Amino acid sequence: MTQSAKNNYFILFVSGVYLLLTFLCLNNCYFWDNIQQTSKEAHWFYLTNFKSFFIPAKETVDGISGTGYHPPLMGFITAVLWKIIGYKLWVSHVLVLLWACLLIFNAQKIIKKIFPEKYVGWVLAIVLLESTLLTQYAIASPDFILFTAFIISLRAMFERKNGLLAIGVFFLCCINMRGVFVGVILFVAHNYYSYLESEGKYNIKSFLSILLPYLPTLIILIAYFSSYLMTNGWFFSNSTNTVHYSMPNGVGRIVKHFAEFGLRSVENGRFFVWVLALYFALKVLKTKKMLNKDIRTLSLLFILLTGLYVLFIFISQMPFSSRYFMLQFFVLTILALYFITQFANTKRIRLLFVLVLLFELTGNLWVYPNRIAKSWDGTLAHLPYYQLREECLNYIDEQKIDYKDINAGFCLYGDRRFLDLQQKKQVINSGTNRKFFIYSNISNVEDSFVDSLNNTAYWRPLKRFDKGFVSVILYKRK
Repeated sequence: MTQSAKNNYFILFVSGVYLLLTFLCLNNCYFWDNIQQTSKEAHWFYLTNFKSFFIPAKETVDGISGTGYHPPLMGFITAVLWKIIGYKLWVSHVLVLLWACLLIFNAQKIIKKIFPEKYVGWVLAIVLLESTLLTQYAIASPDFILFTAFIISLRAMFERKNGLLAIGVFFLCCINMRGVFVGVILFVAHNYYSYLESEGKYNIKSFLSILLPYLPTLIILIAYFSSYLMTNGWFFSNSTNTVHYSMPNGVGRIVKHFAEFGLRSVENGRFFVWVLALYFALKVLKTKKMLNKDIRTLSLLFILLTGLYVLFIFISQMPFSSRYFMLQFFVLTILALYFITQFANTKRIRLLFVLVLLFELTGNLWVYPNRIAKSWDGTLAHLPYYQLREECLNYIDEQKIDYKDINAGFCLYGDRRFLDLQQKKQVINSGTNRKFFIYSNISNVEDSFVDSLNNTAYWRPLKRFDKGFVSVILYKRK
């Protein structure tokens, strides 16, 4: 069997995993931040017939508001598809399936440029079966499209395909604000790559040539942000998330934020890749091994992407999530695997590849005690949630409990229209002052309130639903 045929088996296997997830999750409701960034923003366009591209900063009578600093491209695309195909949950999952096809194709192109043919299939499986990436795909998250757009842009940069780069950069920067920062970093890395290729002949003409495919997106973003600020004012004037983007309120907060950064960077099985990368980085420094232009550019990309979030530790209180680090973890994984092929004994290379893959797959088993917040949108361990949520809501309907009497935690509260596209208006309130409370370990509820729920003097568990690592419990106030 030829090596190319063996690689095709890896491609089929990876494609099969993504297809299986599509069928398993096809009618799952919107989850985590996807409720806001996809569903609510799509409803603004859908319900208003696209009367304005700017989603109001203040909540409308329908309960819709936008962040503003995240360009609402994902919501816009989703609303268009609802109008054309139908108002269905599966529309979002089919959309990301198309992006998964683009991801597999373009990731393979990058890997073939860097690795010998005999390792391409292994590397493809490792980078595309990482638990956070798979979970972002399973929930049809905008971050999966952002990740794919980054891969497309990176491939286009390496292959000097300006048209493809312009398309990749547009989706990278217009899906959310983090993509804008990444676009700037990619532009810097692109100039560095051009400098290395030119062997010292880089000049202003080279700079302008590189700028050209970034220019359309730059113009679009300047027009969007300028118009938004003139229409709605500063992004955080009426935002509940203002505290996330304010300076840390002391050294203690910085230390805590740094610890959170470290945990989210290495959790879900990622720590093994970090260990390998650090080990081989020291080996490169010790041996003074000369790196080719591709690896040097990827190294710069990793440093800049990581440095961006290190900066956020000191200038914001933004809570980190494992999905924020998908791009730099992809680059880090490529670097670590490349150095394995350069330094490890030939007989041990595949063994190390298998270990890396196994550690990454354990990311779907990483569940912390309830008092430690978990990025549930970074692990497939959350998948039982959808069934348990439905069983709980069916029980509430059977018992004829009024939704006005119910509070719930994150992901469970809100208008069901935004969560599962239910036509009938049923709103579960946030807060803790109603007669009933739906608790789930998915919600990362405050420890003090969990203690209150477990105190039989205040609350009584009415019905419990458990499956796998997930639990959903309906409590009644005494």
